[in-house]
Amino acid sequence: MQVETTNICNAHCLFCPHDKFEKFGTMTDELYEKILTEARQLPNLKLFIPMLTGEPFCDKNFVERLKLTRNKLPLTEIEVYTNGSLLTTEIIDEIKDIVGLHISVSLNGFKPETRKKLMGLDDYYYVIRMLKYMESVGMKYRITMVYYPEISVYELSDFVNAGGMAIQYQSWAGEQYPYERRRWCSCGRAMNCMTVLYTGEVNLCCFDPFGKVIFGDLNHQTIEEIWKSEKHREYQNVHKQGRGAEMPVCCHCTEG
Repeated sequence: MQVETTNICNAHCLFCPHDKFEKFGTMTDELYEKILTEARQLPNLKLFIPMLTGEPFCDKNFVERLKLTRNKLPLTEIEVYTNGSLLTTEIIDEIKDIVGLHISVSLNGFKPETRKKLMGLDDYYYVIRMLKYMESVGMKYRITMVYYPEISVYELSDFVNAGGMAIQYQSWAGEQYPYERRRWCSCGRAMNCMTVLYTGEVNLCCFDPFGKVIFGDLNHQTIEEIWKSEKHREYQNVHKQGRGAEMPVCCHCTEG
């Protein structure tokens, strides 16, 4: 389950459609707690990701929300993706002991020039210091880099050899570049995941940040009601048959 606590971001990544957003906001505390309370009743919830397209630490209550998530979902793994620019030693000290918390830092470069070019962030060495501090307090993390077309294969190779993880540059269902799916598609996101926008609307997946496909609204419905809704079942069943490319939004997606 992936829940967008905020869609606000301090970066301007070339590989992300975030700069096309026209509305910004942060999920209310009441809605976030409602989602966690219902999620606790799910029998097979293995992973909870409290972010979507925004930078999670732009949410001023994010650290407390992480603690609340751990309290409400004691047996579920928590994964957070961040660009690392807003991390501080104080924040790291607060979250380092949260059991089952996995941090993935989007460094996007093996040198400061690349990070600045890809993300608009001139803070490469600051983020490196925060990563070293995480190491010093025994906190594990992962660093990633999107293989944007203009990045040299040599820098990508150096990044991976240093322990980083390369991520495919995605079409974001046609938002970043035109793409028409012409082969079978059986996407695990459509079959097994639920994604919630900061407004409470349940959209198709993390590659549908504009909510072009909406299954319901958790302000007025329960997780179970939306999961079992006719529209959601249709997407699940078509993907199970390998025919996901026939569905709106999925037909323009490079994932799955």
